[in-house]
Amino acid sequence: MSDPSAENSDVRLQQLREAIDETDSALLNLLQRRKQLAAEVGVVKRSLGQPLYVPERETRLLAARRDEARAVGLSPDLIEDVLRRVIRESYQQQQAADVHLQDKTIVVVGGKER
Repeated sequence: MSDPSAENSDVRLQQLREAIDETDSALLNLLQRRKQLAAEVGVVKRSLGQPLYVPERETRLLAARRDEARAVGLSPDLIEDVLRRVIRESYQQQQAADVHLQDKTIVVVGGKER
């Protein structure tokens, strides 16, 4: 005969894991939204002639998110680590975007003529 409390615990564990999976999916959707917004920011910065990297903005953003993390009981260090990685990805995306080639002449040096 099986232990009903163990069965209930197994069911609860499965429910919790499903909730974590749903939360992870929500995080992915939020990261995708952030990626889209960062791409738009890159386009606007280029059109304004502004640099992609603004250290003062990053410093303010990280300080504010660390404070928010503390307020909700999360590790500020964890949040800073995660955000630094997300921010780095945003900069790389902005740098790699073709928007920086708009209105530019591209010259290929050493290419083989066909």
